[in-house]
This record gives sequence, structure tokens and C-alpha cells, in this order.
Amino acid sequence: MSAGVLTDANVLYSRTLRDWICLLAFRKSPMFHLTWTEDILAELIYHIRKKHPHYSDAQVGGIRDRIIAVAPYGRIKGNVIDSDLAYTDDYDAHLHAAAVQYVVTDDKRFLDFAETNDAILSYEVYTADDFLMLVNQSSPAAVREVLLEQIDYHRRRGGAFNLPASLEAAGATHFAQVIRELMRSRAVADALARPLTATAE
Repeated sequence: MSAGVLTDANVLYSRTLRDWICLLAFRKSPMFHLTWTEDILAELIYHIRKKHPHYSDAQVGGIRDRIIAVAPYGRIKGNVIDSDLAYTDDYDAHLHAAAVQYVVTDDKRFLDFAETNDAILSYEVYTADDFLMLVNQSSPAAVREVLLEQIDYHRRRGGAFNLPASLEAAGATHFAQVIRELMRSRAVADALARPLTATAE
């Protein structure tokens, strides 16, 4: 069975990171499966609504729906907070309680907590950048497949796009370089050169 990955709201908030992680999890034979909690999704929706007060329900709630569609059986529930741990931030206690094999977060306080308590934690903690690099190391074919999907999506939408720059803006600087080099590869260059085919009605 693939490893369980619990992704923090601060990572899911970034559309770029959310797209990459969800698409990598949504493979026929994924190397990991996405897990989530109601707390994480509630925090995500709160911050999206706070930044975009005029978004429609489809724009806000639709993000939640798409995450659940990727991981319909990924909900973690029934977890109990360990009140004996000295959390760097008490509002991160729920994340620790729900953690599975991997936690992906860009929250510096949680990363500091994990580093300090590494010897007693039953899970591994990665930044989004480090996690994407780990996936690339384990399954470069999956990364290339998702890259081609994203290129096809953006080409069909029209307009300029820069996937490495978007990753850099989201803080995934090392993975951005991987994607930049992939986009210079023959296989990806050939895909970019091919004309778009009509989609079925």
C-alpha cells in the first residue's frame, strides 16, 4: 500500500503546490495517497474566503470538493490530542494527532517542533519542496507525466504560463529547477511542439 501523506493547510492554500500534490496522488499506481482532516480543510477554506471575499461557493467550496475527490477515503478522524507534548504552537496539535507516515507543511513552527521532537515522532515531516523532491527521486516518471498533463492543461486554456516560476513563487525552489530541466528535455520539448488535438464533445 502507498504511504499516507497528510498535507497542511498552508501547503494546500497554494494552488501550485495543491495541483502538483493532488495530481501526483491521483495516479493509477501512486507512490502515496493523500489524507486530510476536517480541521485542515476548514482552515484552508477560511483563509481562501478571507483573501477572496467575493469568490462564489464553487470557487471556494469547489477546492474542498476537488481535494476530497482525489482522496475520497483519505479522511483521518477520531484522533486524540496529546496534551503532554510541548507544542511550539498549540494550534498545530491537531496536525500532530492526525499525522500518518508523512506530514507536508511549510509552517516553520511545526518544522521546528518536529526537529526538536524527532526522536519521539512516529512520522516524518517535510517541506513541500523537500517532499516533491522525494517524489521525484522515487518516481521521476510520475513527475514527468504530471508535468505533461499540466502543460496540456495550460496550453488548452491559452495564454502564457511558467510552471517553474510558479513553483519558485510557492517556495518549491529545488523542485522548480527539476521542472525547468525537464522542460528542456527532448521528450517534453517534443510534446510542446505537437499541435493540440480537439477534445471530445
